[in-house]
Amino acid sequence: MHRRVEKPGNARSDAVLIVDGLVTFAFIVLAWLAFDDITTDNATSFTVEYTCLLACAIWCLVVAVRLAAKGRFIVGTASALALGAAVWGQRSIGPGTVPSWQPQYVATVAAIVWFLSLAVVLVVLGFRTNRAGSPAAR
Repeated sequence: MHRRVEKPGNARSDAVLIVDGLVTFAFIVLAWLAFDDITTDNATSFTVEYTCLLACAIWCLVVAVRLAAKGRFIVGTASALALGAAVWGQRSIGPGTVPSWQPQYVATVAAIVWFLSLAVVLVVLGFRTNRAGSPAAR
């Protein structure tokens, strides 16, 4: 089976970067809202919020694997490590949790910042390579 290699500037490759970035951004916003609800609400069950966090974690893992598979091994590995730190840290974040310098809280916030930054970079790269690879730019 022949595997098709996508070259930079390829419209499909650029669109994948942009979509990955936008979906990552949406999931990070969703995760932030879920954490906000968990820490500020007095509900007895946070099933919806934890389901949102699980969906976000799965998507972030997909992005990390895609990056590593496309030759961006360092960024993919760093993303997987950030996700692992977030999963480790989120266990200590619950109702009434306030911002602090506890390692679990810092790890979770750092992972959110990492993936938010990654989302922006993916979108920017998608647009930059699209513009650089377009016939009008030559």
